[in-house]
Amino acid sequence: LGKYKIGRSYIGKYGLAYKLHGLDKTNSNAFKRAVVLHGNDCVPDVEVYPGQICKSEGCPMVSPLFFEQLKKFLDQSERPVLFMIYN
Repeated sequence: LGKYKIGRSYIGKYGLAYKLHGLDKTNSNAFKRAVVLHGNDCVPDVEVYPGQICKSEGCPMVSPLFFEQLKKFLDQSERPVLFMIYN
């Protein structure tokens, strides 16, 4: 949980992903632990509440369609992008 700076992209286990740099005491090891933002086919494009989606191993993940839209924004941004995860 907390604030993250979205870092550089790379190709990983789930394809394209963005490294995350934790900015709070609660997530300061995110980069060392390889917590990344990525797309995953098991995440639907529509709301499923109160249903469930697939389980993550700790990384935030979004649907592939949303990830493509997000990628365009992240790759064009000239300034750092903050990402916040809260309960």
